[in-house]
This record gives sequence, C-alpha cells and structure tokens, in this order.
Amino acid sequence: MTTDLISSLSAVGPHDEQHQVPLDYDPSTCDGVKHLMETFPDLQTIPPHYVLPEALLAKPVAEAQLPLIDLSGLEDGSQCRAFTVQAISSACSEWGVFRAVNHGIAEQLVADMLEAAEGFFALPVEAKRALSSGDVMNPVRCGTGLNAPAAAYAGHYWRDFLRHHGHPFHSHIHLWPSHPPTYREVTREYLVAVRRMVLRLARAISEGLALQEDQLTRALQEGCQIMAANYYPRCPEPEKTMGMAGHSDHGGLTVLIDNGVGGLQVRHGGAWMAATPVHGSLIVNVGDYLEVFTNGRYKSVEHRAVVNKRRTRISVGVGHGPGLDTIIAPAAQLVGSDDDHGPRYGSVVYKDYVKSQQSSVARGKTALEALSLDGPNEPSTGG
Repeated sequence: MTTDLISSLSAVGPHDEQHQVPLDYDPSTCDGVKHLMETFPDLQTIPPHYVLPEALLAKPVAEAQLPLIDLSGLEDGSQCRAFTVQAISSACSEWGVFRAVNHGIAEQLVADMLEAAEGFFALPVEAKRALSSGDVMNPVRCGTGLNAPAAAYAGHYWRDFLRHHGHPFHSHIHLWPSHPPTYREVTREYLVAVRRMVLRLARAISEGLALQEDQLTRALQEGCQIMAANYYPRCPEPEKTMGMAGHSDHGGLTVLIDNGVGGLQVRHGGAWMAATPVHGSLIVNVGDYLEVFTNGRYKSVEHRAVVNKRRTRISVGVGHGPGLDTIIAPAAQLVGSDDDHGPRYGSVVYKDYVKSQQSSVARGKTALEALSLDGPNEPSTGG
C-alpha cells in the first residue's frame, strides 16, 4: 500500500469514535507495522487482522534464570576450560539457551550493529519495499509479520524484519542494503566477530560431546550464516497480539542482541519465561540442526517475542548452520546400536528443511517434529 493511498484512506476511510485505522485497511498490502504507527500516531486500537486467538497470546510469565556462562574460560591455556565446556553442555541439554559474557565482541560493535539496523528501518518505505520478496529462500528479504508471505495466513504479527545471508560474504554482500551508508561495513564486521565466537562454541560443544572428530566445527565453518534484524514498534494493545509466535531456529547456534527493551520469552519445562535483557551479555540459542546433529542430546529452544505500549524493541539474531546442500542427520558417533539410543531423527537436505520451516505458518517446533522418528513432542501453546 503506497503512502498516498494510506493518506487518502486516513482522510476518507470509515472510522469509529476512537483513534483507529480505516475499517477497510488491509495489512497484507501495507508497508509494515512501523509505517502503520507512523501513519496513525494516535492509534489506540490495533486493526483486527493483528488480533490473535486467545490460545496464541502471552500470559503473565515468570522471570527465566538463564544459565550465565563466562566464555573467557574457553581461551587457550585457561584453567577453567573443562568447567566452561561442561557449563555449555549442561545449558544446551537442559535449557537450549544461555547468556554469554566475556564473549569477545566489543560493546561498541554491538551498539553499532543495532544502530545500523535501526537506520535501515528508518529508511523511506520505497527503499525497504525494493527488498521485499515472497521467496523465503531469497538471500535478502524485507517484510512484516511472519517469514512466510503474508497472504498465506490470516493472523498478523507486530513485527517488521530484514533477513539476509552473511558468510560467505563474497556471495551476498553486494545484495545487502546500501543504506544507511555504513550498513555493509558495520554488519560485515559484526558478522565476522559473531562467527568467530560461534566457532569457538562449536569446538567446546564437540569437546563436551566427546566427539573424536570436530564435525560440528567443520560443518559450521563451511556452512551458512543468516542474519535477521527485527523491529517491534510500540503497540497500543500489546495484550491482543504478539511480536513473533513461539518457534525454534532452523540452524545450529543463533546469537541474539537487542536494544535493552524486554520482549524475549523462552519455553522451558513446558512454561514460558521472560528473558529480561542483561547489559553486556549475548543470548545464544540452540537450533534444530544442533538438536538433530546431537540426536536429541541438546534441545533447540522455543522462543517468542511480546510487545509493549511504550518502547520500540530492536533485535538482531544471527543464525549459523551447515551448507544449504548438506544432508543433515544425527552424527554417527552419537547414535548407538540399542533401541534407546538409535537415530531419533531422519535425514534431510538442509536447504529443504529451511524452506519448509520458513514457509510454514505453523509455529512451535513442528518442522522438527515432522523429522522426528520418536513422534511429536508436547504441543506448544501461546501462554
């Protein structure tokens, strides 16, 4: 929907007495929730398309006491390495997520990355519209709501996003946004730093699993990196919608930063818990690939985003997986001969898994459950 059309609807479209968008407003043709809030700054009720069923809405939750891991213990020669490796192993198996401190990524670089993401979302809608695509496998995509094309589902989420591939940079960097002017330079520097940290974690994970060969590190070193920047504007009725539904990531490890505004929730022990931002820390998520690779020893974490009335939340997640043409399956060394430790997941080409997961409007861990040889896990709900 163009700016002129939205302006005309604002002037002549049918409204009720409250501050509302026109009753014939169609979010499937809009330029995102950021543009919606800028077009209707006095909005007090959200369009009905954004109102989600009760079962999908967030209920009050407790605070998550996520494992906190000091990654300086992984440095060469550290006497704490064995302790740190064990801490990572426990966090991946019990939570599927942890906070990392002393991670080696400069605080200023994190701030620059968040500023670059915010700068992109501040661009005119025409610039962002040029990067929109209904192809979930497009190496650069800008959109709103779920990753799947908006026409594929009835419920809309209070989120705008930019997704693009990172490493290997020579294949994709020329496709990245060229504005703001520093975007490519800052983003490349940040993605290099995150990838370096993730490869350190992969070596520690392999060590914790007692793998004779460092298969995981090689897979991620030769694999793909995908970044998602998310923009969650303030919402006049946050209790009626969500920023993002509960889901797991398709890759091996995802590193998440945000602008200090709360909104991330993780699912643990069947309950949703709030992961309030902690200054200086990064969130590290286990993804579906790592759950498959470890034959279920490590669990991908289901997580979601809620919104609020007062402040915009910006987050940047960077996922790391194997090469898109890789056949993913449990590592042979982690599959025993007895029934209790046989393969728990089938094999699939990673590209096909990513496309299936990203195209589906079903959330939770449904893509992984379809690959499971043990049957579905506990169903996910919104609250």
